Parts: sequence; structure tokens; C-alpha cells
Amino acid sequence: MAEAERLSGDPFNARVSLEKAMALRPEEASWQMSYAAVLNDLERPEEALSALQFLSTVSMPNPEYYFQEARAFFDAFKASSAILSYRKALLMTPGAAQAWNNLQLLERRVGRMQEGVKSATRACVLEPENIGLQHGLTDALLSAGEIARGQARNFWRHLKPEIRIIRQGLPEEWDGEPCGDGKGLLICHEQGIGDEIRFASCIPDIQKRFGGPVFLEADKRLTALFARSFPGVTPIEKIQRSDTEPPTAQYGPLVEEHCIGQHMMLADLPSAVRPSLETFPGKAGYLVPDNAETTFWKEHFRKIGSLPAVGISWRSGMRRSGARHNYPELKDIVPLLEAADFLPVCLQYDASVYETAAIQASSGRQLYLPSGIDQRDELDRVAAMIAALDLVISPNTSVLMMAGAVGTPSIGLHSQCGAIFFGAERDPWFPGECSLVKTGDRSWPALIDEAVPHLVRMLSGEN
Repeated sequence: MAEAERLSGDPFNARVSLEKAMALRPEEASWQMSYAAVLNDLERPEEALSALQFLSTVSMPNPEYYFQEARAFFDAFKASSAILSYRKALLMTPGAAQAWNNLQLLERRVGRMQEGVKSATRACVLEPENIGLQHGLTDALLSAGEIARGQARNFWRHLKPEIRIIRQGLPEEWDGEPCGDGKGLLICHEQGIGDEIRFASCIPDIQKRFGGPVFLEADKRLTALFARSFPGVTPIEKIQRSDTEPPTAQYGPLVEEHCIGQHMMLADLPSAVRPSLETFPGKAGYLVPDNAETTFWKEHFRKIGSLPAVGISWRSGMRRSGARHNYPELKDIVPLLEAADFLPVCLQYDASVYETAAIQASSGRQLYLPSGIDQRDELDRVAAMIAALDLVISPNTSVLMMAGAVGTPSIGLHSQCGAIFFGAERDPWFPGECSLVKTGDRSWPALIDEAVPHLVRMLSGEN
């Protein structure tokens, strides 16, 4: 019963069933192992470690034991200990490709980028046809600053089942040469809103190199903002995808209507114009929000009071596993609200009443909730509102990227120096961002403590 409940995605009831089973047969080591796994599924690492410690007294540890131990250590913000657990598992099963991949993910979390590349390479040698492992090696190379090697193999992302799209009717891929026949270049949409904003910073350089008509397939919420920001580029609303598996998208009519001769994928833009860290622009801001809307919000914030207006976001709107590592808990951000006098503006578009009430109860500060604007769908207006703020504080979300794109100073709360950092210690895409990185052995409160003096410094007007 417990195993069925766990497989169906119900770890809470699986825990209850396992506890009943173990009460009847406490000597069953395999059930004890399942119990530790369920506790990990529930993100209760301390309890999982306690269960594993008891298990080690009645049974010899095996690879599964060390795998669950590594999961628990990582969730307890002890990534270095988790790495040791994975290495113990690999001593027993050196041919386990997924274990090598898990190891490289953790090595990157603690900043051991070159070790991560070696472990990711070992995983791919063991299972060269595994798309997920190959994509993991791509990310490991980019994280280690091996930009050319990483970009050269970035095509693996198109084969991942969760993002694969069959695009029909596209012309040949752009060869990087200037336009010679007058036909246009189509930049095809991919990724989420945040990465769409990030990679759009490459468009002016693509325009210069191509020298012909450029068409940008984009989320409809961004077309007006992109049209204003990139003169000469024609934004086109994203082509509808089918609901089949994998999805398909028909580009034929669009290609014929606009006389498009070549195409390029959005996430491939950096491979053409960002081959090194030196090729990133040093000037902050490349998106142009509506001037009247920006003025409206500046005046609006001034009417509320004379304090600086600081935008606050604390998580992505998409809920994924492992969120505790990528986003702080509500109680973690309280020291930021207590550090200085400012108007805290809520940029969390899906903030619940519970969340805002919990923040106010913990900090004594009330978040200002902008009214008359849909922060999820009216992104052109959101860009203007963020441009009117004095500062933005956010983890790695579209809010943080929008702030960097419009040139608003920001404090980025990152869980790791990921592939987007290209081996740098800060996010090279947004020069106006103060990038702070948690790494796998630090908890969020430790990073917030580091952020507080930066907040005070930036509000005082220091560069």
C-alpha cells in the first residue's frame, strides 16, 4: 500500500502506511529504506537522516542507502556531506551513470565546477544516448566557463522530452553570415518568460550581424515591449503549439507571409554574439518601457511617501521540486524588510493573502500591493513599474531579469553559479545586479545576512 501511494505521488499517506507496516515488522530493512525515501519526498531531511542512522545499525549500507543519505544531506543544506555520500555509492556501483550525474549537480552547487565537468563527462561515457545526461554535461561546461564547448553542444536541449517541439515549415538555420538575398531571419521562441527576457539582450547584435529584416517570435505579453525596444525588429506572437506529444508548431504560413529565408532558436543567440564574457555589454538596461507609464508609477510611489520604493519577490510562480534550495522561505526575507526604511512593493504576482499577512506579522512591515495592474499578464506595464522603482530584490525569477533588462538596480539572490553565469562570479547578463550566491552548504538566512549591508549601501546611493 505504501509503495503504491508513493508511486501515485502521495508521500503523506505513504508515510502513514509505512509506519503501520514497520510497527508490525520492524526487522524489514527494505521498509526502513522506503521510509527514509518517503521522508525525503516530504522534504524532512533531519527525520530522514535519523531513520537512516537507525537503519545502519540493523543492516549494511548499500548504494540506495547512500543515495537517500545524499538527498537528505542536500536538503539539510549540507551539500559537501551529500557529495561524500554519492562517492560512497559510486565506490559500490561505479557504472551508475545517474549517480555520476547527481554528483556533478552537487559539485556545481558548492562551486567545484571542473570536478562537475569530469563527473558529467563520466556519466555521458557510461550512457552516451541519455539525453538528460548529455544536457547535464552542457550545463556543467557552461557553469565552468567553458563557453565554446558548452554552446557547441547546446543542441541537446531540443531532444529533452519536456521541452521538445516539432517545428514544421521552417527554412534553413541561419549560418551566421550577413543577409544576402533580402529575406528575413526568424528568431524562434523557446524557454520561459525570464530566459526570453534575458536572451533578448542579444537581439541588437544579431540585427547588426544579419543586416536584414528580423522577426522575433515572442510571448504575446512581451510583443509591445520588444517592439518599442528593438526598432527594426518585427515581434510576432508565439505560434500555437498542438496538444500532441511531442507538440508541433506550423511555421509555413508565417514564413511565406513575411518572406523569411532563415531561422534561429532564441537560446542559440548567445552562441553567435556572446562567445566570451568580454562580449557582454557593460551598460545596464536594454528594454525600453513606456515612458508615460513609468512616469505614472514614479509619481504614484512619491504620493505614498518619500521613502525609496523597493520591489520584493521571493519565489517563482512555477512550483517545482527542490524549491527550498532555489527560493527563500517567507521568514528568511524578514531581515531585509527590517534593515532600512523603504516602501516594500510586492512584485510577487501570485502572492497569497497568507503570504503577505505572514510577512507583515513577522516583520511589522506591510507590503504595498500595486492595484489596477495584472502583474502576470500586463508585462509591458510591469516593466514600466519596475523601471520606476529604486531597487529590486529577488531570487532568480523573471522579476529579477526584468529589473536587469530595464536597468533598475537589483540584488539577485541566487542558489548557485549556474550555467547562465558562464563561469563568472556574478550574472554577466545584467551589469546593474548585485549577484549574491548561496551555494549548497549555506542556508538562505546566511545569504540574506550577506544581502543586508548591500541593501543599505545601494539605498544610500553608493554604486
